[in-house]
Amino acid sequence: MLKVIIIGGGIGGLTLGRACLDVGIAVELYEKRPLNQMLSGPGGIFIQRNALRVYKLLWDGGICDRLYQQGGVILKGGFFSKKGEPLYINSPQFIGEPDLGICIPRPELQQILYASLPEGTVRSEHTLKSFEERGDTVQVSFQDGSFTEGDILVGADGLYSTVRSRLNGKDRSDLPSYSGMCCWRGYFDRTGLPLDDQYSWAEFWGQGDRFGYFHVGSDRFSFYAFDNMDVGGNDETEGGSLKALRSRFSSYASPVSAIVEVLGNQPIYRDDIYDRVPLGKEWGRGRVTLIGDAAHPVQPNIGQGGCMAIEDAFELVKRLSPCVQPDSLPSLLRQFEASRCDRVSRVFTTARQVGKLGQAEGVIPCFLRDWIYKLTPPWLADQQFKWLFDYVPHWGEDLDTAEGNFD
Repeated sequence: MLKVIIIGGGIGGLTLGRACLDVGIAVELYEKRPLNQMLSGPGGIFIQRNALRVYKLLWDGGICDRLYQQGGVILKGGFFSKKGEPLYINSPQFIGEPDLGICIPRPELQQILYASLPEGTVRSEHTLKSFEERGDTVQVSFQDGSFTEGDILVGADGLYSTVRSRLNGKDRSDLPSYSGMCCWRGYFDRTGLPLDDQYSWAEFWGQGDRFGYFHVGSDRFSFYAFDNMDVGGNDETEGGSLKALRSRFSSYASPVSAIVEVLGNQPIYRDDIYDRVPLGKEWGRGRVTLIGDAAHPVQPNIGQGGCMAIEDAFELVKRLSPCVQPDSLPSLLRQFEASRCDRVSRVFTTARQVGKLGQAEGVIPCFLRDWIYKLTPPWLADQQFKWLFDYVPHWGEDLDTAEGNFD
């Protein structure tokens, strides 16, 4: 039986663990954070239809079922000017589905994925120290002196991946690329707010800033806000995050200003936004590979960062089977990486393009942006995003190495 060692207990790592177990591959997952921190996280997350199709195949559909029970269905929504004028609106009909996926608070997604794994699969508070290939195995050691070994090591440890650093012979990760914008995130209850019921999500574009919200189940919503800022800033000089949001979004159309005003009793998280240029057709070496943000972190402008990690996890496991020849594993890992290269690179580019449009500054550039979007026929604007949903995962006959369909 194959054994996969996973470093990182985020979306990609937990999904990979479940996919391995579904095909009879042994798995151990190591996370440096305490378990309660691993099962938390700021803001909500989009699990769009392409990634949701993966969850329909895992754990007898149990993950997908729980997402629908707890989350908010992605229906009609789109981009608006700061005055509230529709710029681009889409709905599930443009991909021929009843919905575009599910939005859910990030902690709830983590808890659902964790619950899908047998007790003992996840070992928290284990910080990776080093790894070394020895014959047909990878030996992995941790800062506390413990160690383990397996047939494959997968780095699912995010933007500052230690696995990625060690592959490059470095103790620390190279600095990622700063996007030029920071992001605030949090939750709110819709009670008493003037939200338009026809939209399950909306994003309002201003000049160098934007504000969005989306339904995450029941009467709960998650918000996010971006502003062009120097790296390393904070809200202390403005009297806190709530005052910082008020100063930027008080002139926005309803319901943005009303949403900001109900955030006073809620935690507001702020961080700088980074990405990295994708690694190309090779992400790892030998019996070691990467998935998700460890390989290709993207800006959160199209809601596909977590979705790419979910797709990665499925496509990696699909190339493996419990009885695969050990000496073929390095080749299979390189095949997996090459098969994902074009898609994740296109997501990276599209996310940057949408961010550049949404964060445009100046009266004339923003007027032209809004004017072009309003005049573009919806069917043509849909083409910017429709390809994202063409991914159809399948195990294939006898769990072969066929790739996901892109119809």
